[in-house]
Amino acid sequence: MKTAALEKYAVRDVLEYRGNPRLNYTISDTNTVEEALELMDIHDIVSLPVFSRSKANTAMESFVDIVSAYDLRDYIIQSKDLEDEVQFQLLSGRPSGNPTVLQHSVGQVVQSRKHASKQISASASLEQLLQLFTSMGQHRVLVTDLDFGSAFPEKADADDATPTVPQTQDKEKEKEKENKKSTRQRGRSIDSGCSSSTVEYYEAGHVVVCGLTQYDVVRFIQHHNHELWHSLDASAMDIAMERMPRGAAKQLPQIPHLSIRDSALSAMKRLRDTQVSALPVVDADGKLITEVAGTGIRRLRSYNVGMLGKPVLAFMFNLDLSVTHPYVVHEGFTLSQIMSGLLRMNCRRAWLVDQEARPISVISLTNVLQHFL
Repeated sequence: MKTAALEKYAVRDVLEYRGNPRLNYTISDTNTVEEALELMDIHDIVSLPVFSRSKANTAMESFVDIVSAYDLRDYIIQSKDLEDEVQFQLLSGRPSGNPTVLQHSVGQVVQSRKHASKQISASASLEQLLQLFTSMGQHRVLVTDLDFGSAFPEKADADDATPTVPQTQDKEKEKEKENKKSTRQRGRSIDSGCSSSTVEYYEAGHVVVCGLTQYDVVRFIQHHNHELWHSLDASAMDIAMERMPRGAAKQLPQIPHLSIRDSALSAMKRLRDTQVSALPVVDADGKLITEVAGTGIRRLRSYNVGMLGKPVLAFMFNLDLSVTHPYVVHEGFTLSQIMSGLLRMNCRRAWLVDQEARPISVISLTNVLQHFL
């Protein structure tokens, strides 16, 4: 770790800064993709720990993996039957009635992709945690080897009941839920529980497993900014250039972008192909209008799959997704200012733009954490 001030901290320190452990939401590997999307959407979260129930003992559950909205996006987009359903709904205005990829199980999603480590010991160094988030591209990891009672004695007897996946709703209940969602106020976090007074945990016997996200670590580092004053002076351009391979010309490659005419389906495919969490939408002059994030897939349901065939802005408006101007920074912004903005505005990325408001690069939470390695 190039930032010596952070070498003394471990994963346990990040957990203790975040607060009392409590597992908010999990999902079973037998639940459907649509149920996972619904749970993520309702609670504004990006990933879910997946558990499997033992066939021999249905009371026992074991951790399987962590599935993210981006995993679900890629799995959905790769479905052979998706485009047929999109075209049918566009032309008829109703679902075909045929099973879709949204009825596949979460277990199928987990089995369809490569696995990377998503667990880390509470005694591991902060550097190891940063490596896991940056090199593996993980959004959330589970923390093992935590003595729940001694680490958080005042909350050791807290209610550890875990909410279940919501059941299919009738139209009236669905409408009521959407109305509540549109007026929902986010707390202090872009990811439910990320920066609140709770840490995620799962208690199986005497073992407690806690969860941490990239956002948690950024908050922890920002809390210690008084120790990092020199490291936080790096400019937005410096952060963007750090991703360039050694020996490469010191010129940022042209950032992929979308036009207002691109369909939501083509946007999701491009997000998958470029392996980024969001792409900028620009006007005819190349100026930034908004962003299309992979998390938008969380609003997808069997009855609105046809919206993927609409232009990106129509897709966002019809699914009540935010079409606000994204967080923008300029070359002179420091890392300290960028981190403060990300935390204050509850967003996952900052767009570096030129004087004409054209996007040059994107600075994500991963890029911020990478700077300290």
